[in-house]
Amino acid sequence: MYSCNTSMPGSKHRHLRRIGRAVLSLLLAGAAALPAAAQGSDTITTAKLGAVYALSGPVAIYSATIKNALDMALSELNAQGDLKIDLMLEDDRSTKDDAINVYQKFIQRDNVLLIFGPLIGGQVFAAGPLAQRAKVPVMLTSVATPGVTGIGDYIFRTSVESATIIPATVKVAKEQLKSVRAAQIYTNDDQFSVGEFKAYQAALKAAGIQIVDVETLRTGDVDFSAQLTKIKAVNPDTLVISSQGQEAVGIMTQARKLGLDKVRFIGGNAFNAVGVVKDAGAAMEGALSATPWFLSMDHPKNVEFVKKYREKYKSDPDWLAAQTYDAMYIVKQALLAAKIGKGDSVAVARSKLRDSLAAIKTYDGVLGHIEFDEKRDPHVAGAVIKVQGGKHVIAR
Repeated sequence: MYSCNTSMPGSKHRHLRRIGRAVLSLLLAGAAALPAAAQGSDTITTAKLGAVYALSGPVAIYSATIKNALDMALSELNAQGDLKIDLMLEDDRSTKDDAINVYQKFIQRDNVLLIFGPLIGGQVFAAGPLAQRAKVPVMLTSVATPGVTGIGDYIFRTSVESATIIPATVKVAKEQLKSVRAAQIYTNDDQFSVGEFKAYQAALKAAGIQIVDVETLRTGDVDFSAQLTKIKAVNPDTLVISSQGQEAVGIMTQARKLGLDKVRFIGGNAFNAVGVVKDAGAAMEGALSATPWFLSMDHPKNVEFVKKYREKYKSDPDWLAAQTYDAMYIVKQALLAAKIGKGDSVAVARSKLRDSLAAIKTYDGVLGHIEFDEKRDPHVAGAVIKVQGGKHVIAR
């Protein structure tokens, strides 16, 4: 069963105050009993899960492929006929407050056993503590921000931290693009972008590439002419962009209009999004980025995944779809292994599921071979890709 609800509770109090006030009610919610399993069964046959992503707002550009992957995996998993997953999907409108509101709803009212999402790191740092204190497992499928699993031992992810694959991008830029002078521009009020900026800065220095200028912007900015004019004046051969999708598109398209015709773009996860490549158009041609997953990876699970996705949606998946699809299968595996009893309380069920997820140390999926470390962070081989002819290809 799959349900999508884009309506949201309206409270807009500051999230730290709300977290403190809500803790007791969240813990009490965990004492509720689970719905009864089918007659004669010792374990539950339906598991209610929640998913919260930005279906609207500034970062919604990332969410279409995530929603598709959730839908496709859910259909396949429920067709297996053992444990049925009842997945509730909510829109957080790209905001921290709405992510908090959805978490509270899932934890207190819906009694979900696990929450997928939200989309970006700032939202996780805002809403994640609610789940940790209420002891509700969270599976992140898109957040590459460093440190999010440090919120607590109920936070898991299949999304690969960008800092682990950024050095490979810089290496390719130096070898193939002959980069020697780089400028950086980043969103200084977005935790993911700041972390990515720092990782790129360290990798550039380690590679011996001179950083000739650093410029900043804020989330929601649309005019980058001042920053790009300064960058143009120092004549870099490479511009490293650490921002979310809408801002990254604006920077690239405006840079070309300002005459930065020969500068090469390097980016992070935003560059891997199908929507970003589409919206940036010709301005993004030749751009480099590192990705934990790529379309042409030839292991059987990925070949089958890409084939099914294309048949179902008439478009290509991206790394977010791959991470989300694998996450759904990992959670199903953990649910079955947890052996949640029909008489278990919601709190006991959540605890069993957490322990079952923590016991999964490796998984072979669409991303390839995944290894989870002691912080519950995934590690994969990954690849460096570039935009060629409006599509991603392996950078060779």
